[in-house]
Amino acid sequence: MNLYGFTPQEYSVIEELMKCTQDIYVTICADNLDSRNSNEDTDIFYSNKVTCERLIKIAENNNIEVSEPINLGKNYRFKSKELIHLEQNIYANISTKYTKQNSDISLFLAANPYTEIEYVASKIVENVRDNGYRYNEIGIITKNIDTYSGLIKAIFSKYNIPVYIDEKKDLGQNILIKYIISLLEVFSKNWSYESVIAYIKTKFCDITEKEIYEIEKYARRWEIKYSKWYKEDWKYGESEERLEYLNNIRRKVVAPLLELRNKCYKNTTCKNLSKAIYEFLIQNEVDKKLKEKANIVREFDADLASEYEASFNTVIKILDEMVKVFGDENLSFEKYTSFLKISFSENGLGKIPAGFDEVTVGDVDRSRSHTVKVIFIIGLNDGSFPSVNNVEGFLSDSDREKLKDMEVELAKTTLEALYNDNFNIYKAFTTSEEKLYMSYLSSGSNRRCTKTIYIIT
Repeated sequence: MNLYGFTPQEYSVIEELMKCTQDIYVTICADNLDSRNSNEDTDIFYSNKVTCERLIKIAENNNIEVSEPINLGKNYRFKSKELIHLEQNIYANISTKYTKQNSDISLFLAANPYTEIEYVASKIVENVRDNGYRYNEIGIITKNIDTYSGLIKAIFSKYNIPVYIDEKKDLGQNILIKYIISLLEVFSKNWSYESVIAYIKTKFCDITEKEIYEIEKYARRWEIKYSKWYKEDWKYGESEERLEYLNNIRRKVVAPLLELRNKCYKNTTCKNLSKAIYEFLIQNEVDKKLKEKANIVREFDADLASEYEASFNTVIKILDEMVKVFGDENLSFEKYTSFLKISFSENGLGKIPAGFDEVTVGDVDRSRSHTVKVIFIIGLNDGSFPSVNNVEGFLSDSDREKLKDMEVELAKTTLEALYNDNFNIYKAFTTSEEKLYMSYLSSGSNRRCTKTIYIIT
């Protein structure tokens, strides 16, 4: 377990694991484990220490033995003296100047984001061509992944640099998720006009674009909803020939849905619902249709094609996980849909899996931990990195502190979020083993480099 903090629900899960597991190993990034002699205003590891103490308290409350901690004091990560010096001084109260020749840490001032990414791309090519690095040994960290994502894709394509961008995606952007959710909402919303049309528009039904348009137009005009979709043929507003044409389309859409509903009508256990959805996907050849869609888009969007190909297997794994968790528990279509949405979100469906040899671009708050020899930290401007967050939300920080004293735990206060930002910055600057490149912008409302840079130069 790699420790950066847990939610109250995760603490509960860990407590249950402690009761039924022989050994649990937890790793924590800190200089020591004693928070009593630490100042939360200045100690970037303070939150980690508090988290560790909470785990120990949970163990003690359950009469579970806690072994003596193992101190991994020797630093094996850094292959560069400059990076060792940076790690030791980045948050030191009195920093020490590095007096030797510096070759492994660079700072670049860019006129705009475009020139900044051009600089990054050129340095990546240089390191791969001249220094023998592989692409998967190079990473990019930023606080503004949404700002840089499009530029990185365009410029890296020009330089033929393979890249994986670890960005969050809206669930609605994945066509398979849209299809499954709209399928379930047909039942949970009792065949409403909106739910059925949303299902049809996912384009997994065996009807053409023209037929989608025709049935949508007719359903909107005559307010087709609820049992009007399946109870009997449509008989009004058009000629017999026209009505037969529309009813044929309707039957193609409705027949598989009625078959699925009949399978689940008397047995609404999670196990049966998941099995029925799986069988529905297979019978309607959704896996094959996804591959066809992937082949169509591959020429102009290889990333999207990869996402299509990965989606089906990920969905099957999620259905299996749902069965393991809920088993024979009875669930309404509405509740099952809600749980499925959470599962999709937590499993990260919609993100394209990283390849074997690609540069990884990640957000500073959730950058992936793996062996990286070269790191680029981009967008190092005041107000952006670190960010300025003065929004407290519906509850103020004082409200949260009072509730915390009453042992009601909520999201972090703005001050706690700031401390968390400081630790994330520490992680970013200590990720690389051999080289660190930093860049910031001269244009825009902020012309100053982040104060962190002033400390280390």
